[in-house]
Amino acid sequence: MNNETHRVISISLNERDWQALMRLHPQPVLWLREKIQESLRAGGADAIASASATAAANTTSATRQ
Repeated sequence: MNNETHRVISISLNERDWQALMRLHPQPVLWLREKIQESLRAGGADAIASASATAAANTTSATRQ
């Protein structure tokens, strides 16, 4: 049995931003996945953990406002 967890990231973009992204990166999911993998290789787990903590704090305060 495989207990591996998969996560999904959802980003809301207005139509103008979506069209601009599609012009630059016709396959945005692949591009985002590559960027995430590059970040993991370059910054290591410590950089990701720090960024995650900051993002969580920002998300929590944004939802309370």
